[in-house]
Amino acid sequence: MTPSRRYSEHMARAFGFSDDELKLLLVAVRHMRRTFTAALSRSPDPSLEAYAALYDGLLEKLLDMTGPIPETLEDTFD
Repeated sequence: MTPSRRYSEHMARAFGFSDDELKLLLVAVRHMRRTFTAALSRSPDPSLEAYAALYDGLLEKLLDMTGPIPETLEDTFD
């Protein structure tokens, strides 16, 4: 395990999130990014672009904590 991955896992635990909770947050953020992408493709809006940028940053931070997640989660939860 790399030092940055150990640090990310430590930070996730420090905030009280389990790995599964972080992955669910990651899925929710990814969904919001897709929503913003669809909305911005129909009509550019500076305020939507600002929120989309915030979600992009949040996604990067969550990915640092969790690592990649599968495109679909149906097979993950049995």
